[in-house]
Amino acid sequence: MPQCNVVITGVGVVSSIGTGGDAFFQSLLDKHSGITSLANRTDDGPQPAEDSQPAGLWIGGPLREFNAKQYVRPRKALKVMSREIQIAFAASQMAIEHAGLDSLVPASAEGQLNPASIGTVFGTEMFYGPPAEMEDAMRACTDGDGSIDASLFGHAVMKNLMPLWMLKYLPNMPACHVGISINAQGPNNSIVLGDVSGPAALIEAASCLERGAASIMLAGSCGTRINATRMNYSGDLPIADVYCDLERSSRPFDPKSKGVVGGEGAATVVLETPEQVTARAGKPLAIVRSYASRFVPSQNMKQGKRRTDIDEPNLRGSRQAIEMAIRSALTDAQIEPNQIGLVVSHAMGDPVMDQQEREALMATVPDAPVTATMAAIGHTGAAAGMMSVAVATLAITHRKIPPTARTETTSAEIHFVDQETPLDGDYVLVITHTSNGNATALVLSAP
Repeated sequence: MPQCNVVITGVGVVSSIGTGGDAFFQSLLDKHSGITSLANRTDDGPQPAEDSQPAGLWIGGPLREFNAKQYVRPRKALKVMSREIQIAFAASQMAIEHAGLDSLVPASAEGQLNPASIGTVFGTEMFYGPPAEMEDAMRACTDGDGSIDASLFGHAVMKNLMPLWMLKYLPNMPACHVGISINAQGPNNSIVLGDVSGPAALIEAASCLERGAASIMLAGSCGTRINATRMNYSGDLPIADVYCDLERSSRPFDPKSKGVVGGEGAATVVLETPEQVTARAGKPLAIVRSYASRFVPSQNMKQGKRRTDIDEPNLRGSRQAIEMAIRSALTDAQIEPNQIGLVVSHAMGDPVMDQQEREALMATVPDAPVTATMAAIGHTGAAAGMMSVAVATLAITHRKIPPTARTETTSAEIHFVDQETPLDGDYVLVITHTSNGNATALVLSAP
């Protein structure tokens, strides 16, 4: 892929350590952690029993201060927005304001922005409703001895669920709601690719700008690993142990880590062509210099299984895919490895996945400083990759490397910084990868 010159002009973040890009980044600089017992969550999600000690499944990075009513207009739209859609919408509103576009949208034919020149692409995942929403329908299918008659389910659902229920949980709805809110009539797409959904959305959005299909694109992602249904499906990654210092239980690149801590969140960036930024006297935050996407199937993928063993290498993830993506991104950006001033890592605490990334980093950018955001917020599902893009953009904007909220046992091969450090260099590498073997690499630079 030839060198890219798409400009990032706005960032919006909803996370367990701060809402808004600046609050989020400052929390990273201060080494704050959003990891806590899920007994402290403030939504209607599942919580552990009051008298139980928190086990690995019952800790995470929940959003405890998020209020969708502060961001969603019109308010009636909340009825058809799941929690993930709400936080994606909020992150997008913040990104628009951060970019200085809030006074120019909704776009109109008479205004400064042409509606057909604005588009939205979001990376998402399957959205699952709270099981309680199905309770009445399931009860209507149950006879006196507790047996379920599946033939009654269709009629029961029509009687006991609101007609627009499904609209709350369609993966393409974040892009739709955001697009409608700003009257974006340009490209609109949704990408469901697990952890790499966000970077894949950014790549798609950048492509729209590069081929002239739009001049402004919103690229975002949202996700959760602490939704009730998602917690029931925990067979894709191992579950973390709980440590004495509970808030440090998410341990990327830690040889003592046994698994992954879940979280939830959303992030959106505004992308523009350089000409568009100049025309409206906007302020560029960072430039997307290059991007690459590669796939080499993991052993689990080849075998069609979902094993969570932590002592068998190569089960999950693909060092080869990560390494190829990094090398391609560096080549297309026309830079050398020693020009990378920061790597925003996708390390999550799974020893197998982290080892794949560690080996790829050692083979490509062995001397670059590294920050691992999941130590502070946990694994946010499909939002994870775009969270890293937000970190990279803000690191370039503030010229600072955020430390990783880590323990002293972290692998010595990884060059973490232990305190806020100046960003030495103009290029930041963002890595994202999946257990199946997908990997993306983005190179961002200072304007």
